[in-house]
Amino acid sequence: MVLVLQVGEVDRELLERLREDLEKELGFEAAVAGDVFLTPDFALDEERGQYSSTSILYAVMERHEFKRYGRVLGVASVDLFAPGLHFVFGEAGPGAAVISTFRLQESFYGREEDRSLLRERVLTEAAHELGHTYGLGHCALPECVMFFSNSIEDTDRKGHRFKGRCLEKMAEAGAFGK
Repeated sequence: MVLVLQVGEVDRELLERLREDLEKELGFEAAVAGDVFLTPDFALDEERGQYSSTSILYAVMERHEFKRYGRVLGVASVDLFAPGLHFVFGEAGPGAAVISTFRLQESFYGREEDRSLLRERVLTEAAHELGHTYGLGHCALPECVMFFSNSIEDTDRKGHRFKGRCLEKMAEAGAFGK
């Protein structure tokens, strides 16, 4: 079971669509956390004007009330970074991950918003980070969701599907078992 957790102010409809897509498109069991959410203010690096994905990830992993879920996926709308990187779309650790919608939105690139494209990008990044929680590394196949995204074009190109050995490993891990 994947618990989708709101991190800060995130469109609840988007979280619900993500839950539906995780179930329908990828076969994960998923639920959106009700009134439970995490405020990311503690992770702000004021010099950078970004939030530490690592700090948020550890905060999610340390919450005892989430231990009963197989995986926890935090979804934020703030700009994330990890040490040594200018930005990240997300980050994962054992049993938990965090993604951000900030750079997945067309408005970030000065373009008109596209809700369906945002929905697809959120699903892609969620699947990618959840793959890491199952022990997958980055994949060499550009069409596999586990391919590393260095840009939004990479995210759009690869899509949300596990391919090749990554698909086999996810199936072996029982990731898709409803």
